[in-house]
Amino acid sequence: MTPVIITLYNRPSHTNQLFESILNSQKYKKFKFYVFCDGPKSKNDNLKIKEIKKILNLYKNRLKIKCFFRKKNTGLLKNITSSISYILKKYDKAIILEDDLIINKNFFNFMEMALKKYANHNKILQISGYSYPIAKVKSHHFLSLTSCWGWGITAQNWRDFSKFLKNKKLISKHFNLIKNDKILKAKFNYNNSYNYFSLLKKSLSNKVNSWGIIFYLYLFVNQKFTFFPNHSLVKNRGFDGSGNHRSESNVFNRSFKNISSKSFSNKIIEHKFHKEQVEVFFKQNLSMYAKIRKRIYDFI
Repeated sequence: MTPVIITLYNRPSHTNQLFESILNSQKYKKFKFYVFCDGPKSKNDNLKIKEIKKILNLYKNRLKIKCFFRKKNTGLLKNITSSISYILKKYDKAIILEDDLIINKNFFNFMEMALKKYANHNKILQISGYSYPIAKVKSHHFLSLTSCWGWGITAQNWRDFSKFLKNKKLISKHFNLIKNDKILKAKFNYNNSYNYFSLLKKSLSNKVNSWGIIFYLYLFVNQKFTFFPNHSLVKNRGFDGSGNHRSESNVFNRSFKNISSKSFSNKIIEHKFHKEQVEVFFKQNLSMYAKIRKRIYDFI
């Protein structure tokens, strides 16, 4: 059995939407759900977490759920990473969800098949249930990118990454290598389509609380891939200003579509077409020019 790890904080309505989508998915009865809720920062948080407890109790008759409520607030990074590490001491792989997501009915089917097929392949770091909204993509594909919206990983891959995450000297070494090499920096920035290096710099100077950028650095350094579905099986409902990122941009979400269940390639390569499509998406939506253009459009 593959466990499903769900991390929550102070968003009861988002939590409810996630669990409703789980009940509408296929094969959900096969899974056990381990829920980790971070502790409160304020009295208001405490009230919201009490509401979350009530919501979870409503689902306990329909789902196999085990809940962990932290007494103190540990922060997003520690709540996610420590929760995954705890579960993967007992299991050989896991699926990870956060409270601001909703899943497609085929999410668990895809994750189960992909984890089974690629579990022991040393070039694949993770399986993503999310896929970038790029055009004309008919097949599942590999990208030299990571995803934190509905994903799966083996215990061995997580242990290897955890060692990397704790090794500050090694992370600093790779940061400086990228910083001082224009070609390497352009590659790290996905052919200069998005400024991942700036996010890494902010993370290392504690200006942002992000484990995801270190996860991407680990993938980049070790030349690994993530397996993505041809259409996204995950939507993020956190683009309402409520999440850790505080973003209200919704460019990453698209309507759910049916996906192919047969195109699980044996060739572990990043195809030029898929890579270029993601680069175009990043440049059109995430560049400074694109952000300024959107602000002007919204103002008008």
